[in-house]
Amino acid sequence: MRIIAGKWRGRQIATPAGDDTRPMLDRARTVLFDMLGHRLDEPGRLPPIAVLDLFSGSGALGLEALSRGARYCLLVERHCPTAALIRRNLDTLGSIGQARVIEADATRCEFPPPPAAPGRPGGYELVFVDPPYRTLAGERPDCTIRSLLQRLASEPTTSPSALVIVRHPRQVAGGPDLSPLVEVDRRDVGGMTLRFMTTRLGEYAAGEEAR
Repeated sequence: MRIIAGKWRGRQIATPAGDDTRPMLDRARTVLFDMLGHRLDEPGRLPPIAVLDLFSGSGALGLEALSRGARYCLLVERHCPTAALIRRNLDTLGSIGQARVIEADATRCEFPPPPAAPGRPGGYELVFVDPPYRTLAGERPDCTIRSLLQRLASEPTTSPSALVIVRHPRQVAGGPDLSPLVEVDRRDVGGMTLRFMTTRLGEYAAGEEAR
């Protein structure tokens, strides 16, 4: 797998062997980051935001975000060999200091706050939530994911205007109820759906008007 754009464009990253992870392929990542760039007023890249990448797998989303301009990324992956692979990818790219990997269950662990940055709001401004498809296959997420979504809605280390990107299998009914998060956009790509959510709609709307 390769980084699509930014300072590491074209660089290869290792992905876990087997079928336990589903790295997002080039086409879907291109769609996702094109939408993010336009939504965050940085077409083709990202502003210097802090990113929280949950259920990281290979770390492809967090690494792509760093390549495109994000200033920091916390990657959370509970599988020990996969977390070690992410660290190797970070070492290969020379991203020491820009990222941290936590080997933990994303539905239970604490999220250390990102380093403060002048001119940026506190907390994580972009959150990727990409759990196993089985947890988002019905009308409602399973209980662990519901608990995580409720937590993100009030998480003190998450910016009030944060975007939360949730990936799940494409479904005839449109996908599971992700409340208390609020959907602001979505895109179907092949057999998956990308949902753009916000934790607090009022703050997000205010931020959109300010831009």
